[in-house]
Amino acid sequence: MNHVIAKLRLRKGSESSKLKKVLSNVTLYTLPNDLANNIVYDPGTILDEGEWFSISEFSQKPFFLQFLADYTDSVAYEQLEVNQISNIDYICTCENANVFYFQRITKTQLLEKKVITIGDQFRYNANSKNIVVNDTADAIYVKEDDTLYFKKLSAITGIFKGIDQLFREATTAETETFLAKDFIRLENNFSANDVKQANRKRIALAMATLNNFDDEQKNTVFDTVKEYCPQLVADDNTFKIETENDLTLLLYGIDQRFYTTPDGKEKRIANSVIRLGAAV
Repeated sequence: MNHVIAKLRLRKGSESSKLKKVLSNVTLYTLPNDLANNIVYDPGTILDEGEWFSISEFSQKPFFLQFLADYTDSVAYEQLEVNQISNIDYICTCENANVFYFQRITKTQLLEKKVITIGDQFRYNANSKNIVVNDTADAIYVKEDDTLYFKKLSAITGIFKGIDQLFREATTAETETFLAKDFIRLENNFSANDVKQANRKRIALAMATLNNFDDEQKNTVFDTVKEYCPQLVADDNTFKIETENDLTLLLYGIDQRFYTTPDGKEKRIANSVIRLGAAV
């Protein structure tokens, strides 16, 4: 049996008390035909049309929602009241206690307008309240496989609190620490205040990458950056960073995105990366 439940934003009360029943015996979504085309989530990967990101063993993750483990078709929730729709955080369609479709509800999906309803006959409603249902769910959790599927991480951070740690931004302190590394020389008054969101995310990834490298791996990566970006090499053999673009190139190098075409004629930067073994 299918049920649609809503998660409310409430200041007090247990998590279960924030879940309300909206509808039963309706089908808002069906499993996409292309769900098998999924790639293990990696912030360095850009999806092609018809692809999904996936996170396996989702129930073991710190941002897993407990109600997914506890849910059964017999679970009873209080009915959502009309005056509560402005407090909806997200809706979840529960299909046979196995497949859960999530949609974040933003202000643009809550419509309170005068409308003319088209059905068997035209009807005028001076105080219509509607929840707009997207064609595709923001996230799909298949309990049987314990896997979450999604297309945009930013679309589900409000549903699964903490999942943004998969692609978090470096803090100002972390950015300053990175820029103070002995292989970097700042010039032209460049500082952490000049680092925008995209590079803060890359810095968070780069710091994790470097922490997993031994000295030989670091030297290999830095030598590659020097080969592909000689303009970054300072007189003391460090990398001089004067602009955001300089920093971007260095971070791409640490992420090992530089490569040369097989015929050796063209040097390139990979805009998206899929690690072998990451595709399902």
